[in-house]
Amino acid sequence: MPDTTPRYVLVTGASRGLGRDMALHLARHDFEVLAGVRSAADGNRLAAEAGAALHPVRLDVTERRSIEAATQQVAKLTGETGLAGLVNNAGIASFGPLEQQPMQRFEEIFRVNVFGVQALTQALLPALRRARGRVVNISSGNGKLVMPFTGAYCASKFALEALSDALRMELAPWRMHVVVVEPGAMSTEIRLRAVDEWAAANAALPEADQPLYASQLAAVSGAILGMEAGVGPARDISEAVLRALTDPEPKTRYPVGPHMDTLEALAAMPDRERDHIAMGILGLAGSRPA
Repeated sequence: MPDTTPRYVLVTGASRGLGRDMALHLARHDFEVLAGVRSAADGNRLAAEAGAALHPVRLDVTERRSIEAATQQVAKLTGETGLAGLVNNAGIASFGPLEQQPMQRFEEIFRVNVFGVQALTQALLPALRRARGRVVNISSGNGKLVMPFTGAYCASKFALEALSDALRMELAPWRMHVVVVEPGAMSTEIRLRAVDEWAAANAALPEADQPLYASQLAAVSGAILGMEAGVGPARDISEAVLRALTDPEPKTRYPVGPHMDTLEALAAMPDRERDHIAMGILGLAGSRPA
């Protein structure tokens, strides 16, 4: 007899972008998807498209009370079956020089990309343990390779990679897998929004400070726009998440997207050579290493 036990998985950041595609993709592959959304309207749109296999869950990973309420909803929906998977996808990006990065924005990035992942995972581990479920953390190619003017975002993704490695070892006695999916440049608005936010932040600086990185802002903006023609489809990430949740022995990491082999090769290069190439990718003038 086939196993008809429902497989419940919670996907955070499902209102739009990669998270939305993941939620819909998993719902089409026999998962009962608990879609973490920020508003009822977002949840209603997702449920209308996915049907009965998708259950919206109001969730803000930066708010303790929201996490507590979502945890209670998960417990009510999954019962003794438990949670087969948690996909920590919610994340934000930011571009700009560290010298001018407002600490409020820096802290916000870590609240979403790191602290929110840790808090939600802690809260849901009892439900995950009941189902011997899996934790899938959506990192980035920038969890391995730092590019100029992405310092805050890269730092958060490096931290997420470290959290994932520690949790993978700590949960090994329960045979629970922790998997990292590392998207490259994918079809999402995250980069364009980050460039627009940098431009707005630069315009709000005192007049004397605006020229400091103006040429770099123009170069990075042009480079990001130029990358858009070669991005990978969101579905590739959703398929990697599906494999991370269903492969009998999943890999610890699934790098996905264009040029990931090149990115990993760059990450392994000597520092100053890597700096020069990274700056060149973004159209920035830099000195070659001596």
